Amino acid sequence: RVPCIVRWPRRVPASTTSDRVTGFEDWLPTLLELARLADRVPAGIDGISFAPTLLGNTQPERQFLYREFPGYGGQQMIRAGPWKAIRQNLAPPRNAPDREPDLRLRLHHLENDPGEAVDVAADHPEVVAKLDRRMREQHTASPDFPIPALDGMK
Repeated sequence: RVPCIVRWPRRVPASTTSDRVTGFEDWLPTLLELARLADRVPAGIDGISFAPTLLGNTQPERQFLYREFPGYGGQQMIRAGPWKAIRQNLAPPRNAPDREPDLRLRLHHLENDPGEAVDVAADHPEVVAKLDRRMREQHTASPDFPIPALDGMK
């Protein structure tokens, strides 16, 4: 978790906290909504405005937050509720002794294990299957940032 501090006197209630999960893609729709320009959010943006949360109102929890990154050996991650599923070593370096990608999905329950020390995938196959499906749906092959181990998984 990375904290975010927001101060806006008379708009954002002082001394309030939220555990809402957000991503960088949520900032543009949020700032445009706060500026009363929500109709100017570009089409195709998958960010979700969290302006209601900032203003002290309730809003539905974000269904999931998805990330993938070709660096550091290739990684793919999804966060949904208390769960985090992650794959690493998807694009091992050419000089690595084991050059086969690791498609194994590790699962962590972040409320019980915020340090992600315990892989609980074997105990929750239904959660693994659901998150694996969503990760496959969210991945889009990129010629600029390829992750070959994922590109053929749809």
